[in-house]
Amino acid sequence: MGKAWVKRWSPSLEDGMGSLIPALKINPTNSIDKLTWNLPPSKSHAIRWLALAAQSEQEVTLHGLKNAGQDMVSMRRCLGQMGVQITDLDADGQVLSVSTNHDDQPAEGSVAWKIQGLGPDGLKPPISVLHAGNSGTALRILMALCARFDVPVMLDGDSSLRSRNHDVMIGALEKVGVKVSYGTGVEGLPLLIEGPWTPPEALELDVSTSSQPMTAWYLAAPALPNEMKINAVGEGVSLRHSGLTKTLCERTGAPANSAAGELQPWRPIVANDGVHIPLDASMLSFACLAAKVSGATVELNGFPAEEDALGNEVLIELASSLGLSITQASIEYVGEAVSTEVNLQHANDLITPLAALLALGGGGRIMGASHAAFKETDRTHGTTALLAQFGLESTFENGVLFLEGGQSISQPDGLVQTYGDHRMQMTALVLAMGCPSTVLVEGSDLHEVADPEAVQRWKAAGVPIETVLHEPW
Repeated sequence: MGKAWVKRWSPSLEDGMGSLIPALKINPTNSIDKLTWNLPPSKSHAIRWLALAAQSEQEVTLHGLKNAGQDMVSMRRCLGQMGVQITDLDADGQVLSVSTNHDDQPAEGSVAWKIQGLGPDGLKPPISVLHAGNSGTALRILMALCARFDVPVMLDGDSSLRSRNHDVMIGALEKVGVKVSYGTGVEGLPLLIEGPWTPPEALELDVSTSSQPMTAWYLAAPALPNEMKINAVGEGVSLRHSGLTKTLCERTGAPANSAAGELQPWRPIVANDGVHIPLDASMLSFACLAAKVSGATVELNGFPAEEDALGNEVLIELASSLGLSITQASIEYVGEAVSTEVNLQHANDLITPLAALLALGGGGRIMGASHAAFKETDRTHGTTALLAQFGLESTFENGVLFLEGGQSISQPDGLVQTYGDHRMQMTALVLAMGCPSTVLVEGSDLHEVADPEAVQRWKAAGVPIETVLHEPW
């Protein structure tokens, strides 16, 4: 007879007892007066700068990367596979060594990354699979960067990224003469692409579901063999993100007409050989929700400038309506929340924590976030499902998320499902603090995609949290 674990190792309950599920076991406490909240660096800025620095001919240092999330690390790892040397620096600028057992992770104490640029034509085809982890931004940029190679390159990602739709980028690759092979069914990865690219005079690009394909082609443009005009089709979403890409390209020497979609080869030049990566403004949403749920004062380690907020500054604009007092040093829930209507067309990452805030506060409507259905999971209907597990009612109809105000958190029944989405998991982590007893949240390390300290800060405040393997049978 086989060992007990043999029968348990099954992706479904039909053939066995199912797989153990990594989860967080949270024992909430109501005695928190103060929370220290270190916002992580912006992965949107860091991933774009990594691509530009790698194609420069300089030694470029990216500062402000303490507590870098795994999406940034995935981009760093893949560039390393293409020959880019990246060195970790400590707070004094000294080089840090990395354990050979963890060579895909930054060294302990790393706060800056020194990148040795290879020039627009210096990237080399990887000899192994480029694994983008959970990062859709990194994957799409890598797809465009690898279009230049005349040998096959395989790209992959985690289970969440595998289930996402990559049709826009695949179609664009085929239009520039790149061969693309991929499987069928629900998983769009792994993906095998083989160039070299032969860009047409004009490339039509659908921007109605994501700005990432636009970003990808802009960041691959330094190595273009000829000029190529990009014609955007559809109503653009997340325009602050594609706007960031254009701004960074212009700042590093892209031709002036690039912003209009007229791409041509160029050599990125980074001023002063260094860049400071700003804090991630989207992560303020979880700090805001924490202030409401825990009643604690949230003390911030810094505050992103409005020009770096990528549309997430809407939180600051909504603060009084949400019953929040937000300063550059702290966030407090002061009450008197009112019904609020907000458009997240260019800030859809806020949908889940903001929906929770509305339900616990004055209620309201969230519009313009239909494209959130194309993220790690469908964050539109997924948000309603997550909130329902905590007794918070909402409905998503005709592209609008409706929330009644004045609701209260109730104890979830069993394991809280987070659908493989880090923002769902981080929202659940905060909502668990408002429960009367122990809560199990699916995904013990999902938060590390963007905010490695998401669990540790609650532990530091005295909340017992442990990683467990949940038995679903």
